[in-house]
Amino acid sequence: MSKNPTVCIVESLGFLEEQTLREGEIISKTLQLSGKRSAYVYIKSVPELMAVASEFGDSSHRYLHLSCHGSIDDKDRMEGLALTTGRILNAKLVALLKPHLDGRRLFLSSCLAARGDFAETLMEQSGCLSVLAPMNKIGFDDAAVFWTAFYHLMFKEEPRDKSGARTKKRRGMSNRRIEENVGTCARLVNERFRLFLRGDEKGEVRRVTIGPRKE
Repeated sequence: MSKNPTVCIVESLGFLEEQTLREGEIISKTLQLSGKRSAYVYIKSVPELMAVASEFGDSSHRYLHLSCHGSIDDKDRMEGLALTTGRILNAKLVALLKPHLDGRRLFLSSCLAARGDFAETLMEQSGCLSVLAPMNKIGFDDAAVFWTAFYHLMFKEEPRDKSGARTKKRRGMSNRRIEENVGTCARLVNERFRLFLRGDEKGEVRRVTIGPRKE
């Protein structure tokens, strides 16, 4: 199945956060305001994550966005994702996602998600094109502003033909445009993000840290 440059957003929070902190839902509704097609799913458990990942794999969406709390170890590195009723550690999360990410991109809205071995392991074991994640702990408000602005910029530019006329073809994401727009949006919230990309050598993973350094 051919893939469209559209995003599937999957979110999970604590029970007491569900009514007020649905960052992923805000992103999805903003995309709808811009006339951009997206899917939004709220889940509570690891089995539900497995089911959604499989459905995403069979869909035409090219981008997967996970909005969950990071499960953090004693060295401030992400060791997994925390869902409403449980957690999934990095190794199992890689195994769950890797069959469904060939030729696709993953965006993680989870505290400290760029720290730890998840992103590099996923890139090494799958055909995923890139992973973008925050370097540090980030508030719900800053995360909502960053991701909303990022997707707005990524999807805003309409492709044109050689004459300058707009075409009906939807533009996908390139590494260059991701880096540029992450830089713009990171400055809005004064946060740093890390983009994991494929390197020049087979199996090589390149890391690009983007955003202002905090004092």
